[in-house]
Amino acid sequence: MPAEGNGRMKRLILGACVRTQMSGNATVAQRLHIGLQQLEAISSSTRAFLGPNKRLKFIQDEDAGDAVLVGTCPRFLEHMELDGSIGQLLHETVRAQQKVFHSGTGALMFLAGVWSRIALECLNRGISVSDIKTAMSKGLEVCLEACKQSAVSVQEVSCERLKEHKPSPALKSELQDLHNLRLTTLKHSRHFSSHDAKAENTKPALNDVTGIAEAVSHGCQASMRLVLKACKLQSKTSAQNRFLDIQKLVTCSIPGPSEEHSHVLHGYVTLLSVEQASVVQRLQGQALNIALVNGDLCEKYRHVGFNRPANVTHITDRANMPSVSLEERWIENALKTLHEFSIGVVLVSGVVDVKLKERCSSVLVIEGVKSTVLKDFSTCTGAVPVSYITQLDRRCVGRGVKVSRCGENESVSIATASTSLVTAVITSSVPAKLQILEDEFWSCAHRLHQALTDGKMLRGAGATELLCIHQLQQYKRRETENPQENVVLELMAEAWMDYVSTLMLNSGSVASKAEAWTAVAHQMRLYKDGEPILQVFRDTDGVGVYDNVTVKTEAWRRALDLVFLVLQSDTEIITGVSEGEHVYNKLMYL
Repeated sequence: MPAEGNGRMKRLILGACVRTQMSGNATVAQRLHIGLQQLEAISSSTRAFLGPNKRLKFIQDEDAGDAVLVGTCPRFLEHMELDGSIGQLLHETVRAQQKVFHSGTGALMFLAGVWSRIALECLNRGISVSDIKTAMSKGLEVCLEACKQSAVSVQEVSCERLKEHKPSPALKSELQDLHNLRLTTLKHSRHFSSHDAKAENTKPALNDVTGIAEAVSHGCQASMRLVLKACKLQSKTSAQNRFLDIQKLVTCSIPGPSEEHSHVLHGYVTLLSVEQASVVQRLQGQALNIALVNGDLCEKYRHVGFNRPANVTHITDRANMPSVSLEERWIENALKTLHEFSIGVVLVSGVVDVKLKERCSSVLVIEGVKSTVLKDFSTCTGAVPVSYITQLDRRCVGRGVKVSRCGENESVSIATASTSLVTAVITSSVPAKLQILEDEFWSCAHRLHQALTDGKMLRGAGATELLCIHQLQQYKRRETENPQENVVLELMAEAWMDYVSTLMLNSGSVASKAEAWTAVAHQMRLYKDGEPILQVFRDTDGVGVYDNVTVKTEAWRRALDLVFLVLQSDTEIITGVSEGEHVYNKLMYL
């Protein structure tokens, strides 16, 4: 994947980056809206991340001299020193989108930037803040309604993909196995009847997700194949016959082997230290007891909300106390407890005391385990998570866990017979790419999961945005009491044209932004003449692209909410909010 040659420095000097991109002389009010200008400046730095062919960026730490390779907006913001309030607001907004959907952040940041530019342009034209907010909200409503009307069911997408394109042999093989497994499970279920069979046949997308998986792969076929393999493994052990349970999916990144060696394994897989590898060697092939610790496993750890009692003095009646530290005594008690209950595996959500790990020669202690993994092992083994090792008793101990080394790599698989946990082992000979590949895998998994959850999808590759342009242009032709509203809607339509043209440029379908704008204008003229709106580019396999409905619409809403929040903050700083000033009556309050 190509990387952008001139890497951006880690510290972003907003004062130097802020620039005004509108024509004409800026008014005093516009110049003072520094927040909107900062938001536009930061967002413009991530335009290369829009679309499937992302151009990677190097971010360099000036102090340490280190550099990191990033390919998504969340990673970009994570490694930037954004000390200002605007940067923090943007980072929190992007982080919220990423936490829930793992995609849509590129569109969110792009729209936050161009809509900030619209707000600045409107201020420059003398449009009031209240009118700007009302008109832009109306414009978003028009776009959301266009999405609602144009959404297609996952069944339609699946059938369309099968008609226009045959899946690759590798992808087809994975999905055929998954399809057969699903049908076998249903046939052997005592709840399965002929009526159920008829209902099942009316939902091809739920039996065969080939078309849906390809439609939302967005050029990441290798990562989507891993997701489909995970589906296959989960379906073998899942009692609920679910296709993809995100909560029971984890990743493990291993540097060294090439990307072709990436695979999925049953159970929880994690990297080992040299010392832990010898412990696993001794524990392999045994049915082990397991303990789960929710928190840090160290002497000084206290759970959230713990209040140390005040005015308490510790005394003893023993005259000759041995010179043993509290930590040493805690380690001795912890080891005694683990030995007493024959614990072979300890999974800890937090960090583990280094000295304790060194002295666990017959116990495999794994730290940094996700809470969802602890929950699954609790369900499958009967273990009860504890906050402190001293709370461990027989009723808290789980049973039936097995560990095994994974190939030649320094990694271990921890599993039970009934767990539906699946780990995607991601490998690369370029360590700097591991994080990018892991993010790519999670994006694919969440897009497929969201598509099946929504039950409907939107045409991607700019088609939905082109429809928004058309709907905005149609809407502003109606009669309105406020002519300024049409000005704002026209600017929003131009913002969507900027979005689509950038998408085309990044995808390589055009050589310049001017060519892209010409192509978009031509497409809109054809649509007015009755021609259907086409996607501005095709996927790498030559067929259409689709997006998630919820992901796209939530990204749009978050972007506009952020712009309004910054617009309001700037306005309050510049003018204040006085009683009786009707212009500011409808402002949101922080």
